[in-house]
Amino acid sequence: MSTPLSGVAPVVDGRGSAALHPAQTSATASRLVDLIMRGGVVEVGFDDNLPRARLTNVNSRARAAFATMPFVQTRSLLLVGLACTALALALGSQGCGSRGARSFDEPAPALSTPPQGAPDASVAAADGGVTDAALDATPAADPAPPGVGLMHTSAQLDFMRAHATQEPWASAYQQLLAEAEAALARTPQAKADFDVPFYYGQPAASQAAKEGLRQDALAAYALALGYQLAETHAKREQYADKAITLLDAWATVNKTVSGADGNLVVLYTGIPLLYAGDLVMRYGGWDQASRAAFVAWVGTVFANSAGAIKDHGNNWGDWGTLGAVASAGVRHDTVAVLAEVERIKARIANDIDASGELPEENKRTNSGMWYTFFALTSMTTAAQIALNVTGVDLLSYTAPNGRTIRLALDKEFFYATHPDQWPYHLPPGVAGDAWRQLYPCADDVEMPTPTGWPGNLFEIMSDVYKVQAWEDWVAPHRPQRGYHGWIYATLSRQTP
Repeated sequence: MSTPLSGVAPVVDGRGSAALHPAQTSATASRLVDLIMRGGVVEVGFDDNLPRARLTNVNSRARAAFATMPFVQTRSLLLVGLACTALALALGSQGCGSRGARSFDEPAPALSTPPQGAPDASVAAADGGVTDAALDATPAADPAPPGVGLMHTSAQLDFMRAHATQEPWASAYQQLLAEAEAALARTPQAKADFDVPFYYGQPAASQAAKEGLRQDALAAYALALGYQLAETHAKREQYADKAITLLDAWATVNKTVSGADGNLVVLYTGIPLLYAGDLVMRYGGWDQASRAAFVAWVGTVFANSAGAIKDHGNNWGDWGTLGAVASAGVRHDTVAVLAEVERIKARIANDIDASGELPEENKRTNSGMWYTFFALTSMTTAAQIALNVTGVDLLSYTAPNGRTIRLALDKEFFYATHPDQWPYHLPPGVAGDAWRQLYPCADDVEMPTPTGWPGNLFEIMSDVYKVQAWEDWVAPHRPQRGYHGWIYATLSRQTP
């Protein structure tokens, strides 16, 4: 039977130990270390008393590289000893440090292999031998992809896998897979300069400018989440490779962000690229140079846009803060994430009034309910990422003045279900025209619905806060799917 080796010490059967000469094994071991550290799982077995090995959880290119390694094929213990040597080198030379301590110039650390299903009967019946067919044809024994920790933790992904055939997750899971399949045909639309004009001045041009990034980011996220959740290794590999194609395009092509709305739009349309990057970060098929280029893009172009607007007092500042939190999380810069945690605390205290309203968003009059939703989406998403990365729970945080995210959500829900009581309307005539120059808005009051905004936000927030009224409002309209911050809202729930 095969023994997976991925960040856990293999068990040697007691028949002796193998002494491997460094000159014979150093090159092979270093290559094996690199593959293991990028999420590969070495399965070692015996066939006719000869060692057999296969590298799983990586793509075909990495498997081919592994197959060319000059293994000594005379005694099985030499192969097991090589794996032990490689693992010792991995743990000794690379280390397993904290999220904030490891540079992304190094390969991502291998994690312990998740529990696997029962071996295929053909493996068990072969006197301990492992055949190529058995290794390729047992989805139940195929390990889940290595863990993550930005928008989705490994535990949350495990929950999704365990509930993929139960409602309300089953329909949301099928929705995800359909979108991942469609995304396989997408051609990247990366631009060297992401230039987005002012929406209220040039609405058609603004929409056209952002659509390429929006669709690329949503496609990459669907593919990367599909990689984590798909049932077979072959399908996961297909999804991951395509997601990486989209990530690589933006990392290598896009150099600048410009235009009146560029900094804001790159954040709220591009944030799913960061979710996707985290989900495939330890995939063995993403070579180190390309992975480093993506992290560098996140740390420069994306982070620069976040830094440019995160001090704004309205929804721009909320999205800038989310961008800063997420970019620091991708870089595993926990110190920077903690700095943004303090910024979020300040925003909770200063941006939410005693009634739960967001006064800066109310200034948008006819569009105020939508902009409040827009701001709360980024604020709650940033709080979720901060919780996943640092353990600090801002969703439950109460500011010294008593303000909370829950307070603001309660007020938004009231208006969502009683839109006729929205008190902030655009003044008529010249006064309204003048007001719109300062605070652009729609011609008429933008109306909330449980099937669109803010339904997708309350789908996930009802899971966080256990508010039955919120859940009752959205449950008949599942699966809920959003476009800002919280994308796969129903699938991300942790309770029915």
